[in-house]
Amino acid sequence: MTTRVRLFFALILIWLIIPSGSLSVFAQTDERCFPETGFCIAGRIREFWEQNGGLPVFGFPITPQREELIEGQSLQVQWFQRNRLELHPENARPYDVLLGRLGADLLTLQGRDPFLFPKSESQAGCRFFPETGHNVCGDILSAWRANGLEIDGNSGKTEAENLALFGLPLSDPITETLGDGKQYTVQWFERARFELHPENAPPYNVLLGLLGSEVAAASSQPKPLPPPSFNNCQPDPNPDAAPNYPVMIVSIDKETESVMLRNVSTEAVNLDGWHMCSIKGNQEHLGIGGMLAAGETKDFKHQGGYIWSNSDTDDGALYNANGQLVSYWKDNE
Repeated sequence: MTTRVRLFFALILIWLIIPSGSLSVFAQTDERCFPETGFCIAGRIREFWEQNGGLPVFGFPITPQREELIEGQSLQVQWFQRNRLELHPENARPYDVLLGRLGADLLTLQGRDPFLFPKSESQAGCRFFPETGHNVCGDILSAWRANGLEIDGNSGKTEAENLALFGLPLSDPITETLGDGKQYTVQWFERARFELHPENAPPYNVLLGLLGSEVAAASSQPKPLPPPSFNNCQPDPNPDAAPNYPVMIVSIDKETESVMLRNVSTEAVNLDGWHMCSIKGNQEHLGIGGMLAAGETKDFKHQGGYIWSNSDTDDGALYNANGQLVSYWKDNE
C-alpha cells in the first residue's frame, strides 16, 4: 500500500471517529480574542485586520461583528478603536472589505464642515492634493506613505494603497485639543486623523486618532434639537445645528424625486406634520408622514410634480411638527 493510499484511509478514519459536534470546535480556531476589550475577530475581518496594519492602524475591536445599516445598506460590520470594517461579499478581493469614512463622519457629528477648512497652495517637499486643496508634509507625510491597504500583492506601499487606507486630506495641519485635554497638531483625512506626539520617539511620534471610539461615543450622545426655524422652506439660518436625530436624511434621489429617511433612535417616530424642504426652489417635498419604526429606513416619493433640481446643487432640510430642524442634507453634486 502506497503512502498516499495510507494517508487517504487515515483521513477517512479520522472523519468517522470524530463526532460532528467537534468539527464545529475546529472551525472556530480562526478566532482571535483580545482581553483588553473582550471582543474577538475572525474570518475575513481578522485576515484583513492582520494583513493591513493590525493594532497600530485599526486598534482593538470594540464591538462584535454584527449587522448594521450603513448608508441605507444592511451590512456585516465590526468596529475598532480607529475604524469600522465592512464586509461587501459582492465585491472581489481585496474590495470585499471596505473602511468607513470616519474622519469625515466625526467632523459631521461635531457639526464641522470639512469644506470650510482653510485651503493651501502647493508647497515644496510636500504632497499637494488639488482634489481637496491641502498639503501633507513632514512626519505626517512619512507616516501616510508608510501604511496602506494591500492591493497589488507587491512589497512596499503605493500611493493608491495609501489612499485606500486613509483617503484624501480634509485639512492642513491644525492645532486642536483632544480627549486628554492637551493640544496637539493634527491633520484630518477622510478615514483618519493623524496626530503629532513629539514626546514620543519615532515612529510613535505620529499616531492615528481613535476615531472608531470617538464616532461611537458621539453617535450615542446626539445634539439637542435647535429652536424652531421652519420658514416655508426658506434657507435655514443655521443648517449645521441639525442633530440628524432621531431621524436623518440618508439620501435624496433627484431623478426619482425620492427622499430616504432613517430612524436612528431606539423608539418609533411619528412623521405626521413634518416638513421636508427642497432648498433650491423653496418647495416642500410632499408625502412625508406615518410611523417610522426604530432603526427603519424608508423611501418617501414626492407626491406632486418635479421639485428637486437635477442641474444645480439642491440641499434638503427636514423639520419636525414643531418646526425644529432635525436633519440637513448637503448636496455636493
